[in-house]
Amino acid sequence: MKDKPTMETITEREGPDLKEAVSLPPAQPKRHPTVLPMVALCVAISFGASLIAIYGYDRWYAQKIVAVDIKGYIARQRESYLAGKMSDDELKKSCDRLEAVITAIPRNRVVIMGDAVVRNAETVNP
Repeated sequence: MKDKPTMETITEREGPDLKEAVSLPPAQPKRHPTVLPMVALCVAISFGASLIAIYGYDRWYAQKIVAVDIKGYIARQRESYLAGKMSDDELKKSCDRLEAVITAIPRNRVVIMGDAVVRNAETVNP
């Protein structure tokens, strides 16, 4: 049988650098974070999460009122048509544009007639 390799024979074959490669680094003392930075981190994360939640709610979920002045738009189109400034095709295109503008309003917007609004409401002009 062959001789079992011992530490001495491995060291002799690999060289003196093997012992240095195997040594462990000196143990670092554990540092526990203090209370103030942990509290500051928790407050910052809570504040950021709250801002993101409020922004998302307001942007995509909260109902908002939008006024559309349909009566005024139709009156202007009628006047233009009766004065001869507008052809039949242009009148149909303007009605289609009005429908497209109203259809493009997002679902979280409540659409009311522009005549009902007194103030502080977003107004869409087709």
